[in-house]
Amino acid sequence: MTTRRALLGSLGGFCLAPGAVAQPASRSARVAAIDWAAAESLLALGIEPVAVANTGLYRQWSTEPALPATVADLGMPEEPNLERLLELRPDLILVSGWQVALRQTLARIAPVQIFSVFESNRTPLSNALASMRALAREFGVEEVAAAFESRLEHGFEQSRRRLQATRRPAVLLAVLLTDGMRITIYGKGSLLGDVLDRLGLENAWTGAMPVFGRITIGIERLLELPDVWLLYMDQGHRTQVALQRLQANSIWRALPAVATARVRPIAAVWPFAGAPTALRFAGIVTDRMSDGGAGHG
Repeated sequence: MTTRRALLGSLGGFCLAPGAVAQPASRSARVAAIDWAAAESLLALGIEPVAVANTGLYRQWSTEPALPATVADLGMPEEPNLERLLELRPDLILVSGWQVALRQTLARIAPVQIFSVFESNRTPLSNALASMRALAREFGVEEVAAAFESRLEHGFEQSRRRLQATRRPAVLLAVLLTDGMRITIYGKGSLLGDVLDRLGLENAWTGAMPVFGRITIGIERLLELPDVWLLYMDQGHRTQVALQRLQANSIWRALPAVATARVRPIAAVWPFAGAPTALRFAGIVTDRMSDGGAGHG
């Protein structure tokens, strides 16, 4: 069996000239997406990637646009299957900014392009849309990208109108951790936080945020946020374990949001995705905030 080291050595003959850039000729070009934000953006543009990292997990997190069964699996995004990539002979490989360390290795197989979401001074959603437009220009499908952006703006506008009909308290977006003592929250600098802004909802967390706009805190810090809706992403068994342990925690039970049943589950999305996920997440939040049902503690 070919070892990874031997394969890397054999790739020497495939090196690109310095400064080589990707120039896909048409939407029929073969594109591999190590980054999921890039993968869903390709699909939204009507371009089927030839391969995507960890397709099984991708399908759990990103249900729309659907990933066709014909798309090859490249394994874990941190260490994509180089042998499979060589077999597939892609014309272009898309990676995210956090995967830039892979660039030199992958560039021995095909031109590599970074699909930027969390870099620069712009918001993640603005970055995702700019990266999507860049792909559309390369593939000659600018009209498809423009139509998607129109649908995105229309979706946000529809959501804002629905939410205006109800009381709009501050919202805390969270993932419950299984230790029953901490939660991860998403605020300024996150794609999910951008969606709240576009919906006219106030993000309850205004504290400093590290890269990617998420932070893990002890639940005792939520005592400082009396009038909020806590929306947590339901991750199945892990979330059920977290809820069981939280409900045995006296601090959790004392939280105003818990005591007044302003805690609601929402469908989980990949928080480091692109514009298609932003559109889907807007619908998820709007449905949950306007359904009129009671939350829980």
